[in-house]
Amino acid sequence: MSDDEKTADTEDKTIVEQGPSIGEYRRESIPEYIVDSNGDRFEFDRIALEGGDGGLEPSQLEKNECLISPGLIYRKSGGGQASN
Repeated sequence: MSDDEKTADTEDKTIVEQGPSIGEYRRESIPEYIVDSNGDRFEFDRIALEGGDGGLEPSQLEKNECLISPGLIYRKSGGGQASN
């Protein structure tokens, strides 16, 4: 899985922590949650929809969501920053 994620506001961030795997999609593990370099925690929400050209449609993201490879959408947790 890529260490880069894309948020709906197109800001690049790095994943610094991942939760346990809750499944698999396109031969990649689906972490239950991720934590970015700002300490924000995102919970797995859904698989991204592909556009007509086979690419991922960023317009399907809400402001509090991020899209990571291979097409997983995570929603920012309401609790703010993760504890270590």
